[in-house]
Amino acid sequence: MPIDTPASGNSRYVDPFLGNEASCLPQPEGIAKKWWCAKPPVGNTHPGATLPFGMVSVCAYSGAYVTGYGRYAVSLTGDMPETLFDRHEALGLAHFQQSGTGRIRMYYNYLLTTPLVGNGLDGLGERFLLVNEECRPGYYAGEFSETGVKFEVTSADRTAFHRYHFEGDVCGKVAIDLTSGGLLIEGMKTYPEKAKATFLDDGLCRGRVTIEGITYRFKVECLSPIKSSGFWEDGEPVEGKPKYKASKETRQAKLPFGIWFEAEEPGTPIEIRIGFSLVNSDRPAQAIDIHRDKSFEGTAAEATQIWDSVLGKIELEGGTDEMRQIFYSALYHSTLKPADFCDENPFSGNPGPFFFDLSTLWDLYKTQLPLLMTLWPELGADFVSFLIEVARREGSFPISYLMDNGPERFAKQATGLCHMILNDAQMRGIEGDWEEVLSLLWKTSLSGKGRGGKFAEFARNEVVQPLSHTLDLAFANWSIAQMSKRLGDQVIYEKSIPLAYHWRNAFDPETGLLREDSDYYEGEYWNYSFRFIHDMVGRIKLAGSEQAFVDLLDLFFGFKDPEKDRTVHHFEGLNNEPDMEAPYAYLYAGRHDRTAEVVRSVMRYQFTTGRGGLPGNDDSGGLSSWYVWSAMGLFPVTGIPIMLIGSPIFDKARIKLLGGDFTVTALNQAPDNYYVQRAWLNGNPLDRCYLKLTEFAAEAELTLEMGPQPSDWSKDSRPPSFIS
Repeated sequence: MPIDTPASGNSRYVDPFLGNEASCLPQPEGIAKKWWCAKPPVGNTHPGATLPFGMVSVCAYSGAYVTGYGRYAVSLTGDMPETLFDRHEALGLAHFQQSGTGRIRMYYNYLLTTPLVGNGLDGLGERFLLVNEECRPGYYAGEFSETGVKFEVTSADRTAFHRYHFEGDVCGKVAIDLTSGGLLIEGMKTYPEKAKATFLDDGLCRGRVTIEGITYRFKVECLSPIKSSGFWEDGEPVEGKPKYKASKETRQAKLPFGIWFEAEEPGTPIEIRIGFSLVNSDRPAQAIDIHRDKSFEGTAAEATQIWDSVLGKIELEGGTDEMRQIFYSALYHSTLKPADFCDENPFSGNPGPFFFDLSTLWDLYKTQLPLLMTLWPELGADFVSFLIEVARREGSFPISYLMDNGPERFAKQATGLCHMILNDAQMRGIEGDWEEVLSLLWKTSLSGKGRGGKFAEFARNEVVQPLSHTLDLAFANWSIAQMSKRLGDQVIYEKSIPLAYHWRNAFDPETGLLREDSDYYEGEYWNYSFRFIHDMVGRIKLAGSEQAFVDLLDLFFGFKDPEKDRTVHHFEGLNNEPDMEAPYAYLYAGRHDRTAEVVRSVMRYQFTTGRGGLPGNDDSGGLSSWYVWSAMGLFPVTGIPIMLIGSPIFDKARIKLLGGDFTVTALNQAPDNYYVQRAWLNGNPLDRCYLKLTEFAAEAELTLEMGPQPSDWSKDSRPPSFIS
């Protein structure tokens, strides 16, 4: 029966169901009523069992968009998606899922595993009503209503653990579909290029399947006593074959095939373990053997302990249980991806760091990756090594990296993000071969293979389309310049720093906004106009003055109504990423009060508990990590050595850094006390709205006195600008 072992750490606050369904948020008030949705208002998360940054995940599979869990059809607009299925149902449980992405094609959801209770393989391929779901980090359970089968799943590093409970007089079976993959939506289903499997014993099968150019090796071990087992094809058992390889006819017709196990006695549970590897046929067995002496309960308990350790990186005081549930569910979603496939590089086969599920860096570089590198610098070092390996092998740095062998890495969203990310990592003290990083950044931008790409076009024309990429490239060149300066490479510095000034070419000096003559991805020119750049002084001057800049922001967020016939595209309200940092742009013009008002409105009206608790697709933790930072009263600026100060909602947040805690203490905290009245850093008065990155350190404390009215605190301070 489902395990009822409550966690003792912060994982007890996590609701993995949060964000699984269409948004059901508090009724917006004030400025929040004017914000809009560019993307479907669905979190696109799933409750599958996985570990932090886990390679393996297991979740009920319906075939719906976008993770394979749930009921929704495809929707790429701000409208509510249509429902694909009338009921909350599933065909079984599948392995490997994206988390919170907004668009994906046919990757993941492999080895669909289905419990059966009929004659032969009756019920295979049928849909079952999914009820009585339970979930906590690392553990997922439920029941298939029509058959009465209860299931439980948990995960380890490279292994999925399944346990199925059958009613007393039923002799249960479990079938595994080796051809599963993708979604049950037109154009989003995939089929193996090749596959083979071998039964080593009645309860033991190993094999390999190649889908989307990636070969995953597996070993399935049934721990329960087995009466019989074998292969099936197109829903019917294949008699007397210890080995199976799909025939040419089977592959041409795209017939499903797989394996099955039948329990020895009626009413006995079936427990199976599945080990995986992308590079080595022996590793799946090794992955299972590591846990040979552990029970299902012990493995699930260990998963909980791992999650408690990860979620314990931030400890809170004050706030309600509901606030903690939102916060720790956000931290949980922030630590699911990228998936750590260390020593599992399917392209080179070489050992070392490797990650999948970068979908995409555009979603992660502002909030999630700075959080990862802050709390887990050792994982940040692995991520740097991974980017080095990709750049060496592919001749370019990635924008996304999915579980496929597709050469197109979705460069439509942005350009040069790894330049910013790697500059940020070095700035944060992450270990890496920085000489090689600089060499690769340069070779992939303005020399070597970079000569024919966007970087070269930008160097020639001093502007590129889409115009948001002009901002990317100016910032990327500034990032190269900063790294080359730190490493003493004067040649690269002198070639890159002049290009950092060309961000201006994307703006219309008459409006103080980005030019309209461009195709902006998932937003409008307003949504990209308040991005942080390395020259915020110059940016504000371009708007005309600080007051003019504030006036534009006030129109954008809805504090003011536009003049007649003027078009204003409002803030996306964390439904999407393009303008997620914009609430903090007020700080550069001395208006901390406005930042506090917007940030608190976002947290109050755009995030809540329950399955509808997110304002839009979570994008691998991109939105959730915004909430984590903002709820603590901080906000990172990728590639810039500062930490902005916002409006915390807890009495105290202790962030466990290497060497000790950094603590944010909010005095006089209350739901409507948005505004900082006074501040102290390590007991000394602080009258600026940012910290230097060197001040965001172990054994330091930021104390903020909160109040219900705006104050003069930090009114005369401005975060630094770096080339004006």
